Amino acid sequence: MPLPSVIFDARTAGAKLPRHLSAFEQAARHWQSGYELLVVDDTGDRRLPPLALRHQAILLSCSEATLGGRLNFAVGASHGEVLLFPGLGDWRVPAWLGQRLAIAESERGWDAAILPVQYPGWLRRWWASLYRSSPRDTYWVARDWFERIGGFDPQLGSDALPDLLERLRACQARVAIESA
Repeated sequence: MPLPSVIFDARTAGAKLPRHLSAFEQAARHWQSGYELLVVDDTGDRRLPPLALRHQAILLSCSEATLGGRLNFAVGASHGEVLLFPGLGDWRVPAWLGQRLAIAESERGWDAAILPVQYPGWLRRWWASLYRSSPRDTYWVARDWFERIGGFDPQLGSDALPDLLERLRACQARVAIESA
């Protein structure tokens, strides 16, 4: 089973980071191969080192101003074969990632997978018909494809993740858009 590197951005998560780390940790206990948890920080917040220690996360201090730059920095420090960028505010993410790990062990028919943010009712159906990726979606990317396309555009902020998806598609990567 491939080792996943799970990467959270402290600035993007903001005050919700402790809740997201706790929820992720509880759901990921059932992953048989384990995982590498990284938190990239450009804020210098003094509360982050004890939080990272409590969740057995690697805290990476970074001076990059953009999300693309921070995530590239974190990927450079990671060791996983697959890179996971969990969407914030979506509690389906850890269960979906666990299922992706099980599937990845048996067969690899994808190079990237996206778990879109779930919108209620009619909005969900409308959004699905117009689907364009969102920075709040969860992204799962094989490291070899991430490196092949040169990673995130370091100039981009919140558009870094959707841009990565578009470049993967342009390079003929197999991208699955899934539901949990």
